[in-house]
Amino acid sequence: MTKIKKLTKITSSPFLFILVIFIVFVILLLVFSGQLILSQSFYIGPLSIHYYGLIMALAVGLAWILARRRAQKFGIDVKTADDIIFYIILGGFIGARLYHVFSSTNYYWQHPIDILKVWNGGLSIFGAVLGGLVAIYIFKRIITPPSPPFNRGGEWVMNWLTPSLIVGQIIGRFGNLFNYEAFGYPTNLPWKMFVPWQFRPEQYQNANFFHPWFLYEQIGLIAIFFIISRLGKQVKGDLFIYYVLLYNILRFALEFLRIDSVFFGNLRLNSISSALLVFLAIVLLITRKKHEKPA
Repeated sequence: MTKIKKLTKITSSPFLFILVIFIVFVILLLVFSGQLILSQSFYIGPLSIHYYGLIMALAVGLAWILARRRAQKFGIDVKTADDIIFYIILGGFIGARLYHVFSSTNYYWQHPIDILKVWNGGLSIFGAVLGGLVAIYIFKRIITPPSPPFNRGGEWVMNWLTPSLIVGQIIGRFGNLFNYEAFGYPTNLPWKMFVPWQFRPEQYQNANFFHPWFLYEQIGLIAIFFIISRLGKQVKGDLFIYYVLLYNILRFALEFLRIDSVFFGNLRLNSISSALLVFLAIVLLITRKKHEKPA
């Protein structure tokens, strides 16, 4: 019993967090320098397990745990929380894949079977959020009658889930590391990332090192997480809108470094999406501020 208590104390202290950060830092150093080439999968008997899938499962799991812990503060019982989260994950997954497939129709028209190969990557955060919002609407309108937390409005649910969404994004980006995707243009900066030849675009076969784009977004998301945590009750029901604003400012700026952006004419599709979402978030914040009742 004493040993169990000691183990619990260690895992609930900053020790575990510091250890994980140190291990991640060492792995990134080895991978970025090219001393360690990551495998995309491993086998258990005849079964192939993809690291991308494991990381996505970890991201969803940690986001779910955080949402459950925060549920009580929002007047949501555990069963209702689990039901809502399940449908949001399902809707988010479908939306994330559909957005990616429709943004790359030329490829998937020629390789339709690859639509099912989600372990190769191709889950868009834009589609995930949209799919999650659709799932919330369906859950609210069809699956369950208006009751806590929906009697306060759908935005109340999104404010509850915003930190979980950010945590899921941060963890999920490590899937890009294992798949050697979501990297930027060639660079010689000190934090450059080695990309094996088989993952490089044809026009960049002679380049060895690239911008670690996924890491840039992770760092930005960590900053957004702390800003959102600080805002807390100060922004009342606007937490999700602030997330949309901050994330899409970040994404718009970073998209110009990404090597695999999908273009719509001469414009990057994700840049267009981010710009529109920034504009929408600003309009919503201004509108809600005007209608805010004075204390």
